[in-house]
Amino acid sequence: MMPGQIAKFGSTAAQLVFGGIAALRSLRGDTTKKRRVEEVPRQDETDLREAVKQWREVFEHNPVMYFMVDPAGTVVNVNTFGAEQLGYTAAELIGQSVLGVFFEEDHDFVRRCVAVCLETVEQSHTWEIRKIRKDGSILWVRENAKAMLRGDGAPIVLVACENITERKEAENALRQSEAYLAQAQELSHTGSFGWKAATGEITWSKETYRIFECDEGTKPAIPFMLQRIHPEDRLAVQRTTGRAVRERQDYDHEYRLVMPDGSVKHVRAVARAIRDARGGMEFVGSVTDITATKEAERRFRDSEQRFRDYAETASDWFWETGPDHRVTQISEHSDSAGMAPSGVVGLTRWDIAPDADLEPEKWRQHRAALDAHVPFRDLVYRSRDRNGHAIYVRTSGKPFFDTNGEFLGYRGVCTDVTAAIRADQAEEALRKAQAELAHVTRVTTLGELTASIAHEINQPLAAVIANADACISWLGRDPPDLTAARRSVQWVIEDGNRAGDVIRRVRALARKSDIEMVPLDINSVVREAMALVQRELATHAVSVRLELSSALHRISGDRIQLQQVLINLVMNGIEAMESVTDKPRELAIRADEADEDGARHLLLTVTDCGVGFSGETAQRMFTPFFTTKSGGLGMGLSICRSIVEAHGGRLSAFADQGGGATFQIILPLCEEAVS
Repeated sequence: MMPGQIAKFGSTAAQLVFGGIAALRSLRGDTTKKRRVEEVPRQDETDLREAVKQWREVFEHNPVMYFMVDPAGTVVNVNTFGAEQLGYTAAELIGQSVLGVFFEEDHDFVRRCVAVCLETVEQSHTWEIRKIRKDGSILWVRENAKAMLRGDGAPIVLVACENITERKEAENALRQSEAYLAQAQELSHTGSFGWKAATGEITWSKETYRIFECDEGTKPAIPFMLQRIHPEDRLAVQRTTGRAVRERQDYDHEYRLVMPDGSVKHVRAVARAIRDARGGMEFVGSVTDITATKEAERRFRDSEQRFRDYAETASDWFWETGPDHRVTQISEHSDSAGMAPSGVVGLTRWDIAPDADLEPEKWRQHRAALDAHVPFRDLVYRSRDRNGHAIYVRTSGKPFFDTNGEFLGYRGVCTDVTAAIRADQAEEALRKAQAELAHVTRVTTLGELTASIAHEINQPLAAVIANADACISWLGRDPPDLTAARRSVQWVIEDGNRAGDVIRRVRALARKSDIEMVPLDINSVVREAMALVQRELATHAVSVRLELSSALHRISGDRIQLQQVLINLVMNGIEAMESVTDKPRELAIRADEADEDGARHLLLTVTDCGVGFSGETAQRMFTPFFTTKSGGLGMGLSICRSIVEAHGGRLSAFADQGGGATFQIILPLCEEAVS
C-alpha cells in the first residue's frame, strides 16, 4: 500500500474507531441511566455488536498506529501494529507513560498537545513529532488526536499516528543538499538565478545577493540590475540577453558591476534557455564573481608577450596520486620547473625528495597525515631538476574519495619556491654579515676607548691598593684595630667588584654573539654605557646631563647592542662638539615614554650642541659607507639603525636650530608593560 493510500485508509479507520468509541459510550451511557440492555431493540443490539467488532478489527489490524491515552498520560490501549512499529508488544506499552516513546526534550510539547485535546473535546488536532523505537532508532510520525468522553464521562485521548519517516528523511536530505549547495556557492563565489523573460520575474540565490551586494529582502528586478552594471557594459549586456530571448538560445558573457562604495566587480553570467510548463521562455543559470581572476590577469597580462613569458616560465603544476601515494598524473607544463612527468609518475614524494633521509621527522609527520587522509598545506622539500640541480618545492594537497567514501588518493599543486628560499638564505647570510660587521665596529670602538677603559679600571685598582695598605696599617697597631681593618677589606671588595664590572662590560662588548632579547631597564643600559665613555667625555671637556624618568616601563632588547648604539651616538656627539669654543660643550641624554601610532613607546634622545648637519647630510647619513670624517668608514650610523630596527624601533636624526643635532630612538615597550 502506498503512503497516500495508507494515510487515506488511516483517516477512514480513524473515523471507524471514533465511531466505535461513540457507540460504546452510548451503550455505557444508557447503562448508567439504568436502561436495561433488554430494552434495546434486538436489531440495534446486533448493529451495535457488529460496529464494536468492526472497530476492534480496524483498531488491531489497521496499518496505522493507534494509542489511547488517559489525562495523566498513561497508555490505556495500543493496537498491535502501533506497538510493533515501535518494537514493543502491546502489553509492554499499556499502563506505561506515553512519554516513554518520546525524546526527553519533546516531553513538554507532548504534555501541551494532550492538554489542548482535553480542553477541546471532540476537536481534532494534528502535529508532527519524533518517537523512539525500542532499539533507539527514530520514527517520525504525523499524529491526529482527539479527546472523547467515555460512557462514565471520563475523558480519553485517541491518537492515530502516520509513519512519515521516509518523508522527513527526504526533507532532511533536501535541506542538507541545499545547505551544501549554498556552501559550495559561497566557496566558489558562484550564485544561481532564474529569469522568466515574459514576465521579467527574477529569483536569486543567497550568494547572488552577496555578489550584487543587495539585501536578501529586496526583490531583484531588471532596472536594479541595469543600475548595478557598469555604464560601459550595459548596452552589451542588453544586446546579449535580448538576442538570447529572441533566438531562444543559451548565453555566456562577462561584465562589470559598480558597487555602492564605487568599487568595481567583474562577474561572469552563464544561462541555459528552457521552456516552462506553459511553453514560456525561461533562463536558469549562474553568476560568478571573477574579480580576483581579472585582477590577476591585469597584473600578469599587461601585454600578450608578457603573458606568453609568464606561461612559459610558470613553476606551478598540478598532480594526482593513487591510494598508495604514488604519482599517477602530473600536469604537462610541470617540466618547466625541471620536473618531467615521465620521471616522477609511479614514485612517492619521499622517493623524489633527496632530503627524506636528512629530515626524517618532517617526512614521518607528512606520511602520517597522508595515511590519515587529511589535507596538508605548504610542505616544502628539496628536489632536483632535469640537470640534477637542487630546487625547492612547496606543495599542498587534499584527499578525494569515490561516492562510497572509498579513499582514491590525493590531488594538489606544487610551486617552485627556489628563488624565495635562496632569498631567505641570502637574507640570513646578510644578517650574519651585519652581525660580524657590528662586532668589528664594537671592537674598533673599544680600541678608541682604551684610555677611558684603562681609567675606569685604574680607579678601583688604585683604591684597592690604598685600602689594602690601610688594612695592613690597622692590623699592625697594638692592639690591632680589627674594626677599621674589616672596613678597609670591605672597601677592597667593593672596588674589586667595580673593576670586575668594567671588565665584564668590556668583554660583553667584545664578545661575538647573536642578539639576545630580554626585558631591560633603559636607565641601567644608559648608565652602563656612559661609564665606558667617561674618560673620553673628560678628555674633551664634555659634560653630560642625564634626564632619565624613574617610572619607565621595561623594553625588550639586547643590552650589548643597545649599548653599542648609545656609545656610537655619544662618540659622534663628542666629535661634533670638538670645534665648539664659545659655549660649554654639553651632551643631553633623555629617556621618557610617549604615544606613537596609538601605542606607548620608549623615547630616547641624544642631543649635542655641535656643528649640526646639512639637509643633504641628513638624507644620506644612515647610508652605508657615507661619512663626513676624513678617516671614517661610514658604517657606524648604518649599523646603529639596523640594530634599532631589529628591535622593532626607529632611529632618526634632526638638526637643531642654532646648531647641534638630536638623534632620536623609538622602541616598543614589553608586551606585559602595555597590556
